[in-house]
Amino acid sequence: MIPRTRLRGGVLTGYAVGVACALFPNQLPRTVVVQIVVCLLFGAIGAVAGWTVVRRREPSDGGGRVALYIVAAALVGWVLWQNHLRAAAGADPVGPLAFAALAGAVVAAPLAAGTLWPVRARAAVAALAGVAVTAGIAWPATATSAETASYAERFAGIESPAPGVRAYASLGDGATPSARAAVAVDRLIAAGGLARRAVVIAVPTGSGWVDPHFVRGVEESLHGDSAIVAVQYTEMPSWQSFVLHRDAAAASTAALIDELHRRAPSSPVRVYGQSLGTVGVLAAQQRAAELHVPIAATLQVGTPAGVALVGPAQLNASDPVGIWSARLLVAPPARAASGSGRATPRPPWLPVLSFVQATVDLLGATAPPPGLGHRYDERQGSALVADLVAREGLPTAA
Repeated sequence: MIPRTRLRGGVLTGYAVGVACALFPNQLPRTVVVQIVVCLLFGAIGAVAGWTVVRRREPSDGGGRVALYIVAAALVGWVLWQNHLRAAAGADPVGPLAFAALAGAVVAAPLAAGTLWPVRARAAVAALAGVAVTAGIAWPATATSAETASYAERFAGIESPAPGVRAYASLGDGATPSARAAVAVDRLIAAGGLARRAVVIAVPTGSGWVDPHFVRGVEESLHGDSAIVAVQYTEMPSWQSFVLHRDAAAASTAALIDELHRRAPSSPVRVYGQSLGTVGVLAAQQRAAELHVPIAATLQVGTPAGVALVGPAQLNASDPVGIWSARLLVAPPARAASGSGRATPRPPWLPVLSFVQATVDLLGATAPPPGLGHRYDERQGSALVADLVAREGLPTAA
Protein backbone atom coordinates (compact mmCIF):
# COMPACT_ATOMS: atom_id res chain seq x y z
CA MET A 1 0.00 0.00 0.00
CA ILE A 2 1.35 3.42 -0.93
CA PRO A 3 1.46 5.78 2.07
CA ARG A 4 -0.44 9.01 1.64
CA THR A 5 1.57 12.18 2.20
CA ARG A 6 -0.50 15.11 3.36
CA LEU A 7 0.24 18.41 1.65
CA ARG A 8 1.22 21.42 3.72
CA GLY A 9 -1.32 24.23 3.75
CA GLY A 10 1.14 26.61 2.10
CA VAL A 11 1.70 24.18 -0.77
CA LEU A 12 -2.04 23.89 -1.41
CA THR A 13 -2.51 27.65 -1.24
CA GLY A 14 0.43 28.19 -3.61
CA TYR A 15 -1.02 25.63 -6.00
CA ALA A 16 -4.42 27.32 -5.88
CA VAL A 17 -2.93 30.76 -6.56
CA GLY A 18 -0.98 29.33 -9.51
CA VAL A 19 -4.15 27.77 -10.92
CA ALA A 20 -6.03 31.05 -10.44
CA CYS A 21 -3.31 32.85 -12.42
CA ALA A 22 -3.65 30.28 -15.20
CA LEU A 23 -7.42 30.87 -15.27
CA PHE A 24 -7.13 34.66 -15.53
CA PRO A 25 -8.89 36.08 -18.63
CA ASN A 26 -6.89 35.88 -21.86
CA GLN A 27 -7.37 37.07 -25.44
CA LEU A 28 -8.02 33.87 -27.40
CA PRO A 29 -10.54 31.06 -26.94
CA ARG A 30 -8.58 28.26 -25.30
CA THR A 31 -9.34 24.56 -25.49
CA VAL A 32 -9.90 22.69 -22.25
CA VAL A 33 -6.92 20.41 -22.95
CA VAL A 34 -4.58 23.37 -23.30
CA GLN A 35 -6.14 25.05 -20.25
CA ILE A 36 -5.57 21.92 -18.15
CA VAL A 37 -1.91 21.89 -19.15
CA VAL A 38 -1.52 25.57 -18.33
CA CYS A 39 -3.31 25.12 -14.97
CA LEU A 40 -1.11 22.18 -13.97
CA LEU A 41 2.07 24.00 -15.00
CA PHE A 42 1.15 27.21 -13.17
CA GLY A 43 -0.17 25.20 -10.23
CA ALA A 44 3.13 23.30 -9.96
CA ILE A 45 5.06 26.57 -9.97
CA GLY A 46 2.73 27.95 -7.29
CA ALA A 47 3.11 24.78 -5.19
CA VAL A 48 6.91 25.03 -5.33
CA ALA A 49 6.68 28.68 -4.31
CA GLY A 50 4.33 27.80 -1.44
CA TRP A 51 6.59 24.98 -0.29
CA THR A 52 9.58 27.35 -0.34
CA VAL A 53 7.72 29.71 1.99
CA VAL A 54 6.53 27.09 4.52
CA ARG A 55 9.24 24.42 4.39
CA ARG A 56 10.93 25.58 7.62
CA ARG A 57 7.68 25.96 9.51
CA GLU A 58 5.81 23.38 11.49
CA PRO A 59 3.60 21.17 9.27
CA SER A 60 0.00 22.32 9.11
CA ASP A 61 -3.12 20.92 7.49
CA GLY A 62 -4.62 24.39 7.19
CA GLY A 63 -5.09 26.05 3.84
CA GLY A 64 -7.08 23.34 2.12
CA ARG A 65 -10.38 25.15 2.45
CA VAL A 66 -8.88 28.47 1.34
CA ALA A 67 -7.30 26.76 -1.67
CA LEU A 68 -10.63 25.19 -2.61
CA TYR A 69 -12.39 28.56 -2.47
CA ILE A 70 -9.69 30.16 -4.64
CA VAL A 71 -9.85 27.43 -7.27
CA ALA A 72 -13.66 27.35 -7.32
CA ALA A 73 -13.92 31.11 -7.81
CA ALA A 74 -11.24 31.05 -10.53
CA LEU A 75 -12.96 28.21 -12.40
CA VAL A 76 -16.30 30.04 -12.40
CA GLY A 77 -14.64 33.23 -13.59
CA TRP A 78 -12.80 31.35 -16.33
CA VAL A 79 -15.87 29.68 -17.80
CA LEU A 80 -17.85 32.93 -17.72
CA TRP A 81 -15.07 34.80 -19.52
CA GLN A 82 -14.41 32.01 -22.00
CA ASN A 83 -18.05 31.77 -23.01
CA HIS A 84 -18.27 35.56 -23.36
CA LEU A 85 -15.12 35.48 -25.52
CA ARG A 86 -16.29 32.49 -27.54
CA ALA A 87 -19.64 34.08 -28.29
CA ALA A 88 -17.88 37.12 -29.74
CA ALA A 89 -15.47 34.87 -31.66
CA GLY A 90 -18.25 32.73 -33.12
CA ALA A 91 -17.00 29.60 -31.33
CA ASP A 92 -18.96 27.00 -29.38
CA PRO A 93 -19.26 27.61 -25.63
CA VAL A 94 -17.49 25.48 -23.05
CA GLY A 95 -19.82 22.53 -22.41
CA PRO A 96 -20.62 20.93 -19.04
CA LEU A 97 -18.46 17.87 -19.74
CA ALA A 98 -15.47 19.96 -20.78
CA PHE A 99 -15.81 22.16 -17.71
CA ALA A 100 -16.13 19.09 -15.49
CA ALA A 101 -12.95 17.66 -17.02
CA LEU A 102 -11.08 20.89 -16.30
CA ALA A 103 -12.36 21.12 -12.73
CA GLY A 104 -11.68 17.44 -12.10
CA ALA A 105 -8.11 17.64 -13.38
CA VAL A 106 -7.35 20.76 -11.36
CA VAL A 107 -8.74 19.27 -8.13
CA ALA A 108 -7.36 15.76 -8.65
CA ALA A 109 -3.78 16.81 -9.40
CA PRO A 110 -2.74 17.82 -5.84
CA LEU A 111 -4.58 14.82 -4.37
CA ALA A 112 -2.71 12.46 -6.68
CA ALA A 113 0.58 14.21 -6.01
CA GLY A 114 0.05 13.98 -2.26
CA THR A 115 -0.60 10.26 -2.53
CA LEU A 116 2.19 9.23 -4.86
CA TRP A 117 5.27 11.33 -4.18
CA PRO A 118 7.11 13.15 -1.43
CA VAL A 119 7.08 16.91 -1.61
CA ARG A 120 10.31 17.55 -3.50
CA ALA A 121 9.78 14.80 -6.05
CA ARG A 122 6.20 15.73 -6.88
CA ALA A 123 7.09 19.41 -7.36
CA ALA A 124 9.96 18.57 -9.72
CA VAL A 125 8.02 15.96 -11.69
CA ALA A 126 4.93 18.16 -12.02
CA ALA A 127 6.98 21.08 -13.30
CA LEU A 128 8.89 18.94 -15.80
CA ALA A 129 5.72 17.21 -17.00
CA GLY A 130 4.00 20.53 -17.51
CA VAL A 131 6.89 21.88 -19.56
CA ALA A 132 7.08 18.70 -21.63
CA VAL A 133 3.36 18.62 -22.41
CA THR A 134 3.32 22.33 -23.23
CA ALA A 135 6.25 21.84 -25.58
CA GLY A 136 4.45 18.93 -27.22
CA ILE A 137 1.36 21.04 -27.87
CA ALA A 138 3.33 24.04 -29.12
CA TRP A 139 5.64 22.07 -31.43
CA PRO A 140 4.01 19.90 -34.14
CA ALA A 141 5.34 16.37 -34.34
CA THR A 142 5.19 16.18 -38.14
CA ALA A 143 4.88 18.57 -41.04
CA THR A 144 2.45 18.30 -43.92
CA SER A 145 3.62 18.25 -47.53
CA ALA A 146 2.44 21.85 -47.93
CA GLU A 147 4.55 22.88 -44.95
CA THR A 148 7.69 21.21 -46.30
CA ALA A 149 7.36 22.78 -49.75
CA SER A 150 9.54 25.81 -50.42
CA TYR A 151 7.95 29.18 -49.80
CA ALA A 152 8.41 30.04 -53.47
CA GLU A 153 6.35 26.96 -54.39
CA ARG A 154 3.72 27.78 -51.80
CA PHE A 155 3.46 31.35 -53.10
CA ALA A 156 3.13 30.23 -56.71
CA GLY A 157 0.63 27.54 -55.77
CA ILE A 158 -1.82 29.73 -53.86
CA GLU A 159 -5.29 28.94 -55.15
CA SER A 160 -7.21 31.93 -56.47
CA PRO A 161 -10.27 32.31 -58.71
CA ALA A 162 -8.48 35.08 -60.60
CA PRO A 163 -4.71 34.54 -60.38
CA GLY A 164 -2.47 37.41 -61.37
CA VAL A 165 1.28 37.67 -61.93
CA ARG A 166 3.40 36.45 -59.02
CA ALA A 167 7.18 36.75 -58.71
CA TYR A 168 9.24 35.41 -55.80
CA ALA A 169 12.95 35.36 -55.02
CA SER A 170 14.22 32.91 -52.40
CA LEU A 171 17.36 33.12 -50.29
CA GLY A 172 19.06 30.79 -52.76
CA ASP A 173 18.51 33.25 -55.61
CA GLY A 174 21.18 35.64 -54.39
CA ALA A 175 23.71 36.21 -51.64
CA THR A 176 22.63 39.79 -50.91
CA PRO A 177 19.33 41.68 -50.68
CA SER A 178 20.21 43.58 -53.86
CA ALA A 179 20.91 40.38 -55.79
CA ARG A 180 17.64 38.79 -54.70
CA ALA A 181 15.74 41.98 -55.50
CA ALA A 182 17.20 41.98 -59.02
CA VAL A 183 16.09 38.38 -59.56
CA ALA A 184 12.58 39.13 -58.30
CA VAL A 185 12.21 42.15 -60.60
CA ASP A 186 13.59 40.17 -63.54
CA ARG A 187 10.86 37.58 -62.99
CA LEU A 188 8.23 40.25 -62.51
CA ILE A 189 9.11 41.95 -65.80
CA ALA A 190 9.43 38.66 -67.70
CA ALA A 191 5.89 37.70 -66.62
CA GLY A 192 4.48 41.05 -67.78
CA GLY A 193 3.85 42.27 -64.24
CA LEU A 194 4.58 45.93 -64.96
CA ALA A 195 1.63 46.04 -67.38
CA ARG A 196 -0.83 45.07 -64.65
CA ARG A 197 -3.13 47.56 -62.96
CA ALA A 198 -1.41 47.20 -59.58
CA VAL A 199 2.17 46.25 -58.70
CA VAL A 200 2.33 45.08 -55.10
CA ILE A 201 5.33 44.37 -52.91
CA ALA A 202 4.35 41.71 -50.36
CA VAL A 203 6.96 41.64 -47.61
CA PRO A 204 7.01 38.04 -46.29
CA THR A 205 7.04 37.02 -42.65
CA GLY A 206 10.38 36.00 -41.15
CA SER A 207 10.15 32.47 -42.55
CA GLY A 208 9.42 33.67 -46.10
CA TRP A 209 5.67 33.00 -46.00
CA VAL A 210 3.17 35.24 -47.78
CA ASP A 211 -0.43 34.99 -46.53
CA PRO A 212 -2.61 33.30 -49.19
CA HIS A 213 -5.65 35.25 -47.95
CA PHE A 214 -3.88 38.49 -48.84
CA VAL A 215 -2.93 37.26 -52.30
CA ARG A 216 -6.48 36.12 -53.03
CA GLY A 217 -7.86 39.41 -51.72
CA VAL A 218 -5.76 41.45 -54.15
CA GLU A 219 -6.35 39.18 -57.12
CA GLU A 220 -10.10 38.84 -56.60
CA SER A 221 -10.54 42.60 -56.18
CA LEU A 222 -8.68 43.34 -59.41
CA HIS A 223 -9.94 40.23 -61.25
CA GLY A 224 -6.38 39.04 -61.81
CA ASP A 225 -5.10 42.33 -63.21
CA SER A 226 -2.37 42.50 -60.57
CA ALA A 227 1.27 41.64 -59.97
CA ILE A 228 2.64 40.66 -56.56
CA VAL A 229 6.38 40.42 -55.93
CA ALA A 230 8.02 39.04 -52.78
CA VAL A 231 11.61 38.51 -51.67
CA GLN A 232 12.64 36.15 -48.87
CA TYR A 233 15.10 37.65 -46.36
CA THR A 234 15.38 34.92 -43.67
CA GLU A 235 14.11 31.39 -43.14
CA MET A 236 13.37 31.57 -39.42
CA PRO A 237 10.02 31.86 -37.64
CA SER A 238 9.03 35.52 -37.40
CA TRP A 239 9.63 35.74 -33.66
CA GLN A 240 13.22 34.56 -34.08
CA SER A 241 13.81 36.89 -37.01
CA PHE A 242 12.19 39.72 -35.04
CA VAL A 243 14.73 39.27 -32.26
CA LEU A 244 17.82 38.38 -34.32
CA HIS A 245 17.37 39.73 -37.85
CA ARG A 246 14.85 42.54 -37.78
CA ASP A 247 17.05 44.65 -40.04
CA ALA A 248 16.92 41.96 -42.74
CA ALA A 249 13.28 42.74 -43.54
CA ALA A 250 14.10 46.43 -43.87
CA ALA A 251 17.20 45.88 -46.02
CA SER A 252 15.39 43.46 -48.33
CA THR A 253 12.42 45.77 -48.94
CA ALA A 254 14.61 48.84 -49.41
CA ALA A 255 16.62 46.92 -52.03
CA LEU A 256 13.42 45.97 -53.84
CA ILE A 257 12.27 49.61 -53.87
CA ASP A 258 15.67 50.58 -55.31
CA GLU A 259 15.47 47.92 -58.04
CA LEU A 260 11.92 48.79 -59.05
CA HIS A 261 12.82 52.49 -59.13
CA ARG A 262 15.82 51.75 -61.36
CA ARG A 263 14.01 49.39 -63.72
CA ALA A 264 10.50 50.86 -63.74
CA PRO A 265 10.56 54.39 -62.29
CA SER A 266 7.09 55.24 -63.57
CA SER A 267 5.31 52.23 -62.02
CA PRO A 268 3.37 53.09 -58.85
CA VAL A 269 3.96 50.50 -56.14
CA ARG A 270 1.82 49.31 -53.23
CA VAL A 271 3.49 47.76 -50.19
CA TYR A 272 2.05 45.21 -47.76
CA GLY A 273 3.55 43.44 -44.77
CA GLN A 274 2.23 41.11 -42.10
CA SER A 275 3.89 40.40 -38.75
CA LEU A 276 7.65 41.01 -39.12
CA GLY A 277 6.92 42.05 -42.71
CA THR A 278 5.51 45.31 -41.35
CA VAL A 279 9.11 46.38 -40.64
CA GLY A 280 9.63 46.19 -44.40
CA VAL A 281 6.64 48.48 -45.00
CA LEU A 282 8.30 51.16 -42.87
CA ALA A 283 11.60 50.66 -44.70
CA ALA A 284 9.85 51.00 -48.07
CA GLN A 285 8.27 54.28 -47.03
CA GLN A 286 11.60 55.62 -45.81
CA ARG A 287 13.51 54.57 -48.93
CA ALA A 288 10.82 55.89 -51.27
CA ALA A 289 10.97 59.24 -49.48
CA GLU A 290 14.75 59.33 -49.94
CA LEU A 291 14.33 58.62 -53.66
CA HIS A 292 11.47 61.17 -53.91
CA VAL A 293 9.14 58.59 -55.43
CA PRO A 294 5.57 58.11 -54.28
CA ILE A 295 4.11 54.87 -52.93
CA ALA A 296 0.53 54.34 -54.07
CA ALA A 297 -0.63 52.64 -50.85
CA THR A 298 0.63 50.72 -47.84
CA LEU A 299 -0.89 48.31 -45.34
CA GLN A 300 0.51 46.90 -42.10
CA VAL A 301 -1.22 43.79 -40.76
CA GLY A 302 -0.65 42.16 -37.37
CA THR A 303 2.12 44.63 -36.54
CA PRO A 304 4.21 43.44 -33.56
CA ALA A 305 4.23 45.65 -30.48
CA GLY A 306 7.20 47.99 -30.66
CA VAL A 307 6.96 48.47 -34.43
CA ALA A 308 5.55 51.86 -35.42
CA LEU A 309 2.26 52.19 -37.28
CA VAL A 310 2.52 54.57 -40.22
CA GLY A 311 -0.55 54.61 -42.41
CA PRO A 312 -3.39 52.07 -42.72
CA ALA A 313 -3.17 49.05 -40.46
CA GLN A 314 -5.18 46.01 -39.39
CA LEU A 315 -4.92 44.35 -35.96
CA ASN A 316 -7.34 41.80 -34.61
CA ALA A 317 -8.58 42.48 -31.10
CA SER A 318 -7.51 38.96 -30.16
CA ASP A 319 -4.02 39.14 -31.71
CA PRO A 320 -1.41 38.86 -28.92
CA VAL A 321 1.40 39.75 -31.33
CA GLY A 322 0.18 43.36 -31.40
CA ILE A 323 0.39 43.83 -27.62
CA TRP A 324 3.12 41.44 -26.43
CA SER A 325 6.16 43.32 -25.18
CA ALA A 326 7.99 43.97 -21.93
CA ARG A 327 5.81 47.05 -21.48
CA LEU A 328 2.83 44.77 -20.86
CA LEU A 329 4.45 43.75 -17.57
CA VAL A 330 3.81 47.17 -16.09
CA ALA A 331 1.24 48.93 -18.28
CA PRO A 332 -1.91 48.01 -20.22
CA PRO A 333 -1.65 47.64 -24.01
CA ALA A 334 -1.71 50.96 -25.81
CA ARG A 335 -2.51 49.63 -29.30
CA ALA A 336 -6.19 49.38 -30.18
CA ALA A 337 -7.76 46.87 -32.53
CA SER A 338 -8.42 47.94 -36.12
CA GLY A 339 -9.63 46.38 -39.34
CA SER A 340 -12.26 43.77 -40.05
CA GLY A 341 -11.44 41.04 -37.52
CA ARG A 342 -13.85 39.68 -34.92
CA ALA A 343 -14.77 42.27 -32.28
CA THR A 344 -13.69 40.13 -29.34
CA PRO A 345 -13.37 41.70 -25.88
CA ARG A 346 -9.96 42.62 -24.51
CA PRO A 347 -9.28 41.02 -21.12
CA PRO A 348 -8.72 43.19 -18.05
CA TRP A 349 -5.09 44.09 -17.42
CA LEU A 350 -3.04 43.17 -14.36
CA PRO A 351 0.72 43.70 -13.97
CA VAL A 352 2.83 40.66 -14.91
CA LEU A 353 -0.19 38.35 -15.15
CA SER A 354 -1.47 39.86 -18.40
CA PHE A 355 2.01 39.51 -19.88
CA VAL A 356 2.11 35.84 -18.89
CA GLN A 357 -1.34 35.17 -20.40
CA ALA A 358 -0.38 36.96 -23.63
CA THR A 359 2.77 34.80 -23.78
CA VAL A 360 0.65 31.63 -23.55
CA ASP A 361 -1.69 33.01 -26.24
CA LEU A 362 1.27 33.50 -28.57
CA LEU A 363 1.75 29.72 -28.73
CA GLY A 364 -1.62 29.35 -30.41
CA ALA A 365 -1.96 32.71 -32.14
CA THR A 366 -1.98 31.23 -35.66
CA ALA A 367 -4.33 28.33 -34.86
CA PRO A 368 -7.75 30.09 -35.06
CA PRO A 369 -9.59 30.84 -38.32
CA PRO A 370 -9.01 34.19 -40.07
CA GLY A 371 -10.35 37.13 -38.08
CA LEU A 372 -9.00 35.79 -34.79
CA GLY A 373 -5.55 35.79 -33.27
CA HIS A 374 -2.72 36.35 -35.70
CA ARG A 375 -4.83 35.29 -38.70
CA TYR A 376 -6.29 37.70 -41.26
CA ASP A 377 -8.69 37.16 -44.16
CA GLU A 378 -8.97 38.33 -47.80
CA ARG A 379 -10.04 41.80 -46.72
CA GLN A 380 -6.42 42.68 -46.07
CA GLY A 381 -5.78 42.31 -49.80
CA SER A 382 -8.93 44.12 -50.88
CA ALA A 383 -8.11 46.96 -48.47
CA LEU A 384 -4.75 47.60 -50.10
CA VAL A 385 -6.31 48.14 -53.54
CA ALA A 386 -9.69 49.55 -52.45
CA ASP A 387 -8.90 53.05 -53.70
CA LEU A 388 -7.93 51.69 -57.11
CA VAL A 389 -11.12 49.66 -57.39
CA ALA A 390 -13.25 52.68 -56.46
CA ARG A 391 -11.39 55.11 -58.72
CA GLU A 392 -11.51 52.93 -61.82
CA GLY A 393 -15.02 51.64 -61.23
CA LEU A 394 -14.05 47.97 -61.24
CA PRO A 395 -16.82 45.52 -60.36
CA THR A 396 -16.59 44.23 -56.82
CA ALA A 397 -15.36 40.64 -56.44
CA ALA A 398 -18.05 38.21 -55.37
